[in-house]
Amino acid sequence: MHAPIPLDEAGQEEGKERGVLWKAVAASLRDEIHQRTAGQQLATENGLAERFGVSRFTIRRALSELEKEGVLRIEHGRGLFVADTVIPYAIGQRPRFSENMRRLNLARDRQVLSIQTQAADAVMGEHLAVEPGAALLRVEALLWVEGQPLGINCNFYPLASLPGLEAAMRQSASSTEALKRVGVSDYTRKKTWIIGRLPTEREARLLKIARSRPVLEVQKVDIGSDGVPICYGAGCHAADRIQFFVE
Repeated sequence: MHAPIPLDEAGQEEGKERGVLWKAVAASLRDEIHQRTAGQQLATENGLAERFGVSRFTIRRALSELEKEGVLRIEHGRGLFVADTVIPYAIGQRPRFSENMRRLNLARDRQVLSIQTQAADAVMGEHLAVEPGAALLRVEALLWVEGQPLGINCNFYPLASLPGLEAAMRQSASSTEALKRVGVSDYTRKKTWIIGRLPTEREARLLKIARSRPVLEVQKVDIGSDGVPICYGAGCHAADRIQFFVE
């Protein structure tokens, strides 16, 4: 329990708020946040103002500083939360979710949301070198890291060149292992696009974020060892939980 921060004189709070007072509050909250877990909710502005014995102006100034530092997340209408740990994710010639997380020694999981067939539209057909209307396998999965949802992947595979893939995807927890079962021993990244945007209502619900929080949409094309496209993907990741870098 923190005691109220004393003022030298009654009526001088406003002047102190512009200098020392908000910094003292920020320092105290910073130390507390470092001892909490990512995503944990903090007290309200009113609760913090009462606890520290200062005005809401002071609290807001301190919170604004902590948000800029990246240790605090402010979600309007929801509250204050300890910021999530930012995960560095390498995009190289062979980007693999499991390998990236294993290298960082982070617990990971892949939850398949749906596996279904659909017809290729013009964009998918162009990226996968198939005619519009060709049968594709659509696999959507939710990626978890350290118990937190990190991203949603939606991948499309040409069924004509990958017979048996649907059964392999249903039997394997890894898309890489499923591809090996149908003869794709290795594949590499041909193209990657990264786009910032706001999430849809469904994406925000699955990622457990507010719709005002941005996501990074990652589109990709993977090719087999013969140079033929085997996968077009479009996924999204909570922007403040991941940092992409190119190797």
